[in-house]
Amino acid sequence: MNKNKIYFIEWQDAHANSGWFSPEATEKFIKEKCICQEVGWIISENKNQIILAARTIQFTGEDIQWGMLHKIPKAWIRKKIIFNLKGK
Repeated sequence: MNKNKIYFIEWQDAHANSGWFSPEATEKFIKEKCICQEVGWIISENKNQIILAARTIQFTGEDIQWGMLHKIPKAWIRKKIIFNLKGK
């Protein structure tokens, strides 16, 4: 994990609905996509998935902590953009 690289990730997520659907509503549900976007740090990655953290916190003398973790299957990812952060 590189704290100097931040990522924009866009993925098509799974989604569900409950209830009864007319043929028209069913067709609409079949065609619709659930597109998610997030910016953060990739803190873990393997051939199947990435773990993206949207927040960090670090107190003096302590290890970094991660918040708002997302586990995203790589097959769902539509876009991945890397931003290099310039340090002090």
